[in-house]
Amino acid sequence: MKNKIYLFIILLFAGSLSNSCSEDFLELNPIAAENEAAFYKTMAHADQAIIACYSQFNNVASWGRDMIMCFGDVASDDFEAGGDFVNEVADIEEINYLKTDPSKGFCDNVYGTMYRSINFCNIAIEKLPGIEETDPDVDVALLNKRIAEAKFLRALNHFYLTIVFGEVPMVDHVLGPTEYQMGRTPLRDIYDLIEKDCKDAMAVLPERGGWGEEHGRATKGAAQALLARLYLYESSYAKHYGGSDPRFANLNERWGDALEYAENVINSGKYNLVGIDGEKYETWRGPETNGYRYIFTSEGDYSPETVFEITCIQEGLGYEEARGHALTNWSCARYYFDEEGTKKSTTYWGLGIPHPDLVEAYDPGDPRLATTIAYEGAEEEQWIEINGGARYPICFENSVTGAYQRKWECSAAEYIDVKKDWNTAPSNVKLIRFSDVFLIAAEAALMDGNNAKALQYINKVRERARNCGDSGQPAALTSVSLDDIIHERRLEFAGEGQRFFDLVRWNKAYELLNKPTYSDFGNREFVKGVNEFQPLPQREIDLSGGSLEQYEAF
Repeated sequence: MKNKIYLFIILLFAGSLSNSCSEDFLELNPIAAENEAAFYKTMAHADQAIIACYSQFNNVASWGRDMIMCFGDVASDDFEAGGDFVNEVADIEEINYLKTDPSKGFCDNVYGTMYRSINFCNIAIEKLPGIEETDPDVDVALLNKRIAEAKFLRALNHFYLTIVFGEVPMVDHVLGPTEYQMGRTPLRDIYDLIEKDCKDAMAVLPERGGWGEEHGRATKGAAQALLARLYLYESSYAKHYGGSDPRFANLNERWGDALEYAENVINSGKYNLVGIDGEKYETWRGPETNGYRYIFTSEGDYSPETVFEITCIQEGLGYEEARGHALTNWSCARYYFDEEGTKKSTTYWGLGIPHPDLVEAYDPGDPRLATTIAYEGAEEEQWIEINGGARYPICFENSVTGAYQRKWECSAAEYIDVKKDWNTAPSNVKLIRFSDVFLIAAEAALMDGNNAKALQYINKVRERARNCGDSGQPAALTSVSLDDIIHERRLEFAGEGQRFFDLVRWNKAYELLNKPTYSDFGNREFVKGVNEFQPLPQREIDLSGGSLEQYEAF
């Protein structure tokens, strides 16, 4: 069994962890069973405090269904809401139509989950330094790494809050009783905190492999990659929105900084584009699984492709049934045909379905397509594994686009035959991949005027894809433009929750999202000034006493 960080919900924090989708950071109660005065005294306490920071990655479906599938993909041009029939899940259809209801659970869930993690991080950052004085056996170097982990996780949560909601309250310390009614903080201030947290973390955290057998923890490379991504977003907002949009005031184009930190990861020698040399891997799919497909299997957890991933496990203990992710059950094929040709349920739900335009965007023979999407008319057999490990043809009759997602499929043995609930899929969520670092570097280099370096980096991603198949596609580019990078990111990260946020930072959402969809809601309308971000949860607006306000149309 792989060693992982087991994100146990420890007794100390039981009062502030819940499966509720409506909890928010304003009602945190960080100390429950054990009085604070008796805690934060030993290295064991430090370990428990940091486990609490990581724990929110596995809170219900906030980082999977909500963050990745809904806000990142269904809101974009590449995916539809899907389901057994049109409008089966009205909340997801609303996201698809850019009419998210702020009074419903999706916004509340993401917002509350990320602020709970930030709260745990702030507690750790403030309390753990005192352990140096109270534990005679303190390991100072390890204690400093624990604090660095908390800073990385605080930065990560603040970053994702900004790409989902825009300007949000910045919480850089444990809040006092009078500090909860906060308004939006300018992105400039939040970005400064994220930058500082990342730099503090990377100065202390070990490189990949430096934690030994303790997989899943933050690393120096993860902090560098997150900082590169931050600079990419700031630069994109500054370039494509200029000074005309007050939401992006005082942001700067920092392409050189984005390139520098991306190259730090690339040149570290700690990561690899898995499959770039045509390697094959033994997985549940078969003994000759190509590298790109391998990444998204549980056998590919903690591979050199991943810079940071969310650890998901099935240990059978059932603590709140929130130990894995929800993407498998929500997105995989809904029906199959049995031996007699009868349509039967897979027990998956078939939401977040790919748009035909996405299928058409791939070059014929690009192996990433078969890994990402199951679709009618494909040359490769379209099967799904069900109870007992049997594999049957997928039935597309209930998919209005004639397609389903594939990246989040699991074997029957590791999921269907043993699952406790829909949010317990065991394969890790690869949140920052090495190919993303290459494409960050490519875009930053291009925008910084270094076309040769941009071409080199985008071609490395295409080379890996090409060598995972036998068609010779996608071919190497001979020149590179921003449109090439936009296209490459679309293909490489389809189904991983990046498309909508990319469209917003390039200021292309209005251009690409105002078009009909497959639902019966009518045409989708992107409203400038509003739909670049999800609405703040209405409950937070109400509790803020007027300090928080929704964005309004220009």
